[in-house]
Amino acid sequence: MTTPVKVLTPLLEGLVLRAHHTAVCVEDFEKARAFFTDVIGMRVEGEMDHRSEPALGVVVGLPGAVIRWAMLEFFGYRIELFKYYNPEGRSIAIRQCDRGLTHIAFQVNNTDEVCRRIRQAGYTTFSDPQDLRGGVTRPMYVHGPEGIAVEFLEIRQLAPVQN
Repeated sequence: MTTPVKVLTPLLEGLVLRAHHTAVCVEDFEKARAFFTDVIGMRVEGEMDHRSEPALGVVVGLPGAVIRWAMLEFFGYRIELFKYYNPEGRSIAIRQCDRGLTHIAFQVNNTDEVCRRIRQAGYTTFSDPQDLRGGVTRPMYVHGPEGIAVEFLEIRQLAPVQN
């Protein structure tokens, strides 16, 4: 039996330019869009209702798909928001240990203040902000629209340890 040779360059070398977006499918489109625009501050790049071009169904593997769609942008990061009218999707609770997409993260400069404001606005957090990696990061998670876990992550620059 021969061992496969490790390829030294990525398969798509020179073709992938950058990450573009994360897609999220929801039932309550208005509430989800409001969370990402009114709470986070994302801007709507584009939005369409009852989008149904035949190629859409082909590319997503759901012939006859009819959706509501928006592309939301914040400093180069995008969330593509979907609501499927046809076929209708189902809600599946996802815990952080379940396989697949588990959360969306935004870097912030003060997790404690984010926590205060997000709770004041009526959102539920998983916990208070916690210091991780020896205090280098201070994340917290929020139960976002339709149970989507949204992480707010403060990354600290610690001073080097003196001997």
